[in-house]
Parts: sequence; structure tokens; C-alpha cells
Amino acid sequence: MFANAWTLMRIRGIPIRLHVSLLLVLPFLAYTVATNQLPMILRAAHVPPDALTLPAGVLGSIVAVGLFVGIALHELGHALVAMRQGGTVKSITLMVLGGVAQIDHEAATPRQQATMAFAGPLVSLVLAGVSIALSRVDALFLDLRAGLFIFGGMNLALAIFNLVPAYPLDGGRILRALLSTRMPQLRATRLSASVGRVLALTGAGFALMHGDPMLLLVSVFVFMGASADEAATTMRLGLTGLRARQAMGRRVASVDPGRPLSTVARHMLFQGASAAIVRDERGVRGVLSVRDVQRGPSKAAGEVLKGEPIWAHVDDELSEVVARVQKSTQSGAIVVDDMNTIVGVVTYEDLARVMALRGAADVPGSVPVEPTVPLRQDAPR
Repeated sequence: MFANAWTLMRIRGIPIRLHVSLLLVLPFLAYTVATNQLPMILRAAHVPPDALTLPAGVLGSIVAVGLFVGIALHELGHALVAMRQGGTVKSITLMVLGGVAQIDHEAATPRQQATMAFAGPLVSLVLAGVSIALSRVDALFLDLRAGLFIFGGMNLALAIFNLVPAYPLDGGRILRALLSTRMPQLRATRLSASVGRVLALTGAGFALMHGDPMLLLVSVFVFMGASADEAATTMRLGLTGLRARQAMGRRVASVDPGRPLSTVARHMLFQGASAAIVRDERGVRGVLSVRDVQRGPSKAAGEVLKGEPIWAHVDDELSEVVARVQKSTQSGAIVVDDMNTIVGVVTYEDLARVMALRGAADVPGSVPVEPTVPLRQDAPR
């Protein structure tokens, strides 16, 4: 998802990354500030536009860049609180619809989750208050006061928008955390995701009635985000009590990174394999699923793989394996036994199959396991 992004800097070891999509929205935002917000503020203050020192376009560009600095600080608020609670932060990515902090903090309590979610809007509220207060200082020159006022207003809008209880926005995460104190996390996630979808549909309807494309885009983002997060949580929590060996596919092809995907698909078809392990003389590179080999016959297997391979033991909790796969760019985990021998893989297709079987079997707890037959492929020691 964040492959087309560049690391700008690191704060407390956290990479701050710029996604290519942000380059598309910055000129539009600068134009909007220069032609809409800035003239409106000057008219309200009875100040002629020629009183500005900087051209409106330059001031609009500065404010637009400043807004994404504010968004980075918003996400940094989430990240620093998570780190203080014992979590880890992989990166903060600035993109077309705002920012995304990739945080690993599965052990967080509902109270910690609420605190972490509220930290971002709190940072935005502080930025808004300080900026608007400084914009009223007469000693500052007009351009700076106007820019500070717009910057403060945007951060105020950012805080208010994120506090809307529409999952996966911060307000929706706070709602889920509060619900989790009274009900199981899975039910709390489903309920907060339902609220998020209802609010997203309401926002989309309002956007269509008033011809607001940005609100429509945000509403679609919220709706899809709520559904995706609900599906991910349902899969992770719904597989609790199972082991990796109970989901892994045992028939796996082994291919070279330079092999075209059409050849990989042929190997999988002839061998009756559900996935392929990509490996060469340097070792194992990762897993290709059926969905991966459909990306184009001329592409090489190594081109499709992103990130490092994920390893799991046959007796690892399946829910933990799912969490590792969901946080990676790989399509599955490679499963090894006590002898460090590869015995299978767990892909999203395997997880969907197990979810369906468990639902049909109606087995809420752990399920007995059977011995595993090795694939005669050694994992790196």
C-alpha cells in the first residue's frame, strides 16, 4: 500500500514518509487556499488583497505544506503515545487523504487504545489554539497572521473531523475502545464499524446532493476502511485457538525468482499446489499465492514479492500468524517444524478456507491437531 513513498526524515526513530499521491493534492490545496480561504479572511477583516507582501499563490502553497506538517504531528501524537505504552511504530506516511501511522500494539488495553486514539486530535487542537491565538497578535505582519489563522482553522477542522465516531477515524477507535470495556473486542469492532459505515453513507449522500467531490472521496475512504478493518479483526480474532498447522497448505511449488508468473502458475497447476515458495541460492524470498500469479504472465516471480518472508512454527497461534501476515506486504507465512524444515505455507486463501470451516463446524475453542508431513525443503537456520 505504501510502496510508492519516500522517507523524508526520522523522528525518534520513526520514518516520516511522503506518498506520491500527496504530490497530486498539494497543488489543489494551495489553489483552494489562495482563491477561497485567503480572500474570505481578507474581506472579513476589511483588508485589501494588495496589502499582502507575498503573492496569494505563494502563501497558499506555504499553508498547504504547513497543513501536512500538522498532519504529521497529529500522527506523531498517536505514535509517541503508542511507544510510551510499549508498542512499536514502523512508519508515518503522509498521503492524499491525510496520514497513516503503522503501529504495532496488539496488547493495548481498551483504555490505552482510547488514549492513543485521542492523542492525534489533541495535538491538532493544540496546534489550532496556538495558531489562532498568534494570528491575533498585531505585531506580526499581515501575511503571517493570515497564514496562521488559516493553518489554525484547518487543524481545528482536522481535529473535529477525526473525532467523529466513524470507524476507522480516531473517534471511531475511541468508540470501539469504550465498547470493548463492556463487550468482546470482536463485537465492539463490528458495532463501531457499522456506525462508521452508516455515517459514511450519510456523508456520501450529503456530498452527492451538494456536489462535494472531496467529501464523497472521504466518505468512500471511511466506508472501505471500516469494512477492511472489520474483516481483518474478524479473521484475526475468529481464528483464536487454532494452530498454524491447521490452516497451512501442504502442497507447495518451489520456483526461482526469475521465473515468469505464467511458468509459476503452470508449476502450481501440474503439482496441485495452492501456493509457491520463491527461492534461489541466496535463500527463501517469500510466498506467492494464486492471486499473486494472476498479476501478469510476463512478470517475474521476484518482481511481485515485496518485503521480507514471514516465518511461523507449526504450533504458533494462528491468530498471531494472521497478525504478522496482515502487517506485511507478503501474501502468506512459511511454516516450519521442530527440525526447521518447511512443511507448508499459510496464505489468505488458506485463512479464508479455515474461517469458513470453523464457521460451519461451530467450534469456538481450540481444535485437536494431527501430525504434519514435511515438504522436504529446509528453511534457513
